[in-house]
Amino acid sequence: MKRHLRLVVVLGLLGIALGVVAIGVSGPPAPPPVRVIVIDAGHGGEDPGAVGADGSKEKDITLAVARLVRMASLGDPTIQVVLTRDRDEFVELADRARIANQKGAVLFVSLHVNACSDPSVCGVETYVDSKQRDDSASSRLAAALQERVARVMGTRNRGVRSASLYITRAQMPAVLVEMGFITNYQERGALKNLSRQREIAAAVYEGIRSYLGDED
Repeated sequence: MKRHLRLVVVLGLLGIALGVVAIGVSGPPAPPPVRVIVIDAGHGGEDPGAVGADGSKEKDITLAVARLVRMASLGDPTIQVVLTRDRDEFVELADRARIANQKGAVLFVSLHVNACSDPSVCGVETYVDSKQRDDSASSRLAAALQERVARVMGTRNRGVRSASLYITRAQMPAVLVEMGFITNYQERGALKNLSRQREIAAAVYEGIRSYLGDED
């Protein structure tokens, strides 16, 4: 009887030991994969982009918002935001798409500011390449960004549009966001305001997360 009891105890300890070994071999669950998002700050360096009546430049606004989008992403270990430029420098259009392709990005978002000879023209619009279908991944991403940025700017929602764009060279869903008109007095003031820039960046990031299916 005692021998039988000892055998039961030994087998039980052996089972526990094998379980520990199995846990050690399998280890903790693997972390979720990191998704690279490329944010392209339009223009830069010798290319100022659109210029407002007060001398404000598109290149400065796009860089400021791009940096804030990256900052907004820092709390999410599953997303890595890569900027095509992190300072006032000119980057060739082809190189911007190439950066996204080389990084294996899942999304490419180019930030721009609009201009018009008529200072009363205002609003937010987001572009996809004209080769994209209305139900394409790029079009769905554009819709997610357009809705949120227009809401934050509190201005006219000019909708998702299409044009022949260099972003078609990016091998992933790609869009170009025109965040407002630098030639419009009210929108220029908003685009230059740091607090509003943070809100625009948050809207861009939320739109990206919504497209990825991560939004709470």
